[in-house]
Amino acid sequence: MSPPPDPSEVEALFEEAIDLGEDARRALLEARCAGRPELLREVWSLLRCDGAQPDGFLKGAAVVVAAREEALSPGARVGRFTVLDRAGQGGMGIVYAAYDAELDRRVALKLIAPGRFDPEDRPRLVREARVMARLSHPNVVPIYEFGEHGQSVFVAMEFVDGRTLRDLAREQPRAWEAVLAAGIEAGRGLAAAHREGLVHRDVKPDNILIGKDGRARIADFGLARLQHDDDWLPAGGGASAGVAVSGALDAPLTAGSAFMGTPAYMAPEQAERRPATPKSDQWSFCATLHEALHGELPFEGDDLRARLDRARRDLLRPAPPGSKVPAWVRDALARGLRARPEERWPRLDDLLDVLADRLAKSSDIDLTVSRRERIRFGLAIGALGVGMATAGLGRLVPVVRPAHLFAMGCVTALGGLSLLWVFRRALSRNAANRRIGHLVKVLFGAMLVHRGLAVITDEPVERVLVGNLLLFAAIHATAAPGLRRASWLSAAICAACAAAAAVSPEHARALYAAGVLGSLANAIVAWHLD
Repeated sequence: MSPPPDPSEVEALFEEAIDLGEDARRALLEARCAGRPELLREVWSLLRCDGAQPDGFLKGAAVVVAAREEALSPGARVGRFTVLDRAGQGGMGIVYAAYDAELDRRVALKLIAPGRFDPEDRPRLVREARVMARLSHPNVVPIYEFGEHGQSVFVAMEFVDGRTLRDLAREQPRAWEAVLAAGIEAGRGLAAAHREGLVHRDVKPDNILIGKDGRARIADFGLARLQHDDDWLPAGGGASAGVAVSGALDAPLTAGSAFMGTPAYMAPEQAERRPATPKSDQWSFCATLHEALHGELPFEGDDLRARLDRARRDLLRPAPPGSKVPAWVRDALARGLRARPEERWPRLDDLLDVLADRLAKSSDIDLTVSRRERIRFGLAIGALGVGMATAGLGRLVPVVRPAHLFAMGCVTALGGLSLLWVFRRALSRNAANRRIGHLVKVLFGAMLVHRGLAVITDEPVERVLVGNLLLFAAIHATAAPGLRRASWLSAAICAACAAAAAVSPEHARALYAAGVLGSLANAIVAWHLD
C-alpha cells in the first residue's frame, strides 16, 4: 500500500486546480498525479466537495482553506529575528528557520497568515500563547516569543533539528519499539499540557518532532485553539456545521478563522464539531501511533465519511500481515480509539503508563524519566541514606553490638525495597534506571549478609561498619561500567572512608556516616544530571 500523500502537496494541487476549467483541470491532474492514485483521489475528493457546495469548497460546513501566504526571503526581519531559510509548511502557516541575534540562538519562526485567525480576537491569541510559553516540559516544543508582523502573527519556538514521527515510521526496517518510545515521550508533553487546561486539537505524526538528541517533542501545541473560547461554529450550525465528510483526509482544515485539525486524525466528536477535549486529543494520539506503527490509519475507507462511519462503530481494521507490533499495544490503542469518549482511557497518562510499563518489560528500549519523578525518588532515597547514617552513628537507638546493626539494617532494607516498589515504573523505563534498582537491592542484600555473619562471629561494631563501607565500594565499582563515572567516585568515597575508619576505629561511626551520605549524594546528583 502506498503511503498517504503529503498534506501540503494535496492543498497546493487543490489550490492550483480550483480556478481552472474542467478540461484544464483534468489535464493538470492527469499530469501531476500520473502513477499516484492516492494523490488523485484526495485532490479529486476536495474538488468534488467544492462543486457540491453552493458557496465553494466546504463553505456549507463553514470550513475554508486559507489563501497561501507569500514566503519570506532569507534575510527578512520579523521582529528581532532574521529569517534564514524556509523550514516547512504547517497547518497554521509557513515555518522558517530564523536567528535570534539578541540571545545568539536559532529558532523556528511560524508565521500565521491573517486568514488563520480572527483579528478581533487577537488579545485571546496573545493570552493563550503566553500560557503556552509558561508550559515548561522537555517533551513540548517551547514558545519563546509571540508578536505581530504586518497583518500576520508570528510565534518563535525552539528549533528542533531532526525529523518527525512520520519520517521515523517510514524508515526501513521499521523498529516498532523505537516508534512507540518516541510516541510515549511526546505523549508525556501532551499530557502535561492537558494538566494545564490546554487542548491540542491537531495531534498527528507531523506534529511530533524527534531531535538529533533522540528526544521526542509535541509541536504546534495550543495554536489550534487560540481563536475562540469554544469550538462551536457561528450561527447556522446544525447538520451543515460538521466537517464535509468527503473532504481530503490529510489536508488541514479551518473553521471560519478557527483551525479544526486534520481529518485523518480527528476524533468522531471533533469531526462532528462538538467541543474538543483531552479525550479528543487522546483519540488523535492513538490514531497517530497506530499509523506510525502499522503504516496505515486505524479505520478503513477511501474518504472521511467511510472512515468516520467505521470509527463510530468501533470497527478497527485488523493488523497488517506480518506485523510485529504486539497485541497489547493494539489493545491499549484500541481503547483510546473508542467512539464514545467515556469508554477511552480516563487520562492520557494512564495510557502512557501502561505502554511504558509493558515496553520496558518486553524491550531494552530506553524511555526518559520526568524531572519530577527523579526529584521525588532522589529525596526519598536521600532520606533513607540519612536514616542509614544516623543508625550507624547510634543516634536513633544505642548500637553497641552487631545484632543492633543487623536490626537497623533490616529496617533500612525494608524501607529501601518499599521505595523500589513505589518508584518501580520510573526505575523500569530505561537500562540505567534498571541498573540502579538492581544496585540498591544488591547493596542492601550484601549489607544484611555481612551484618548477619558479624552477629554470628560477634565482630566489633567498628569493624562491621568498615566492612560495610568496603562492600559498598565494591558494589559501586561493579556498577560503574553501566552507570558512568559517578559510580567510580562513589566507590572511591566509600573506600577512602573505610580506610580512614580502619586506621582510626574511634571515628568509624562518623566516617561510616560520611561515606554513606557522600556516595549517595554523588549518585543522586549524577542521576539528575544524566
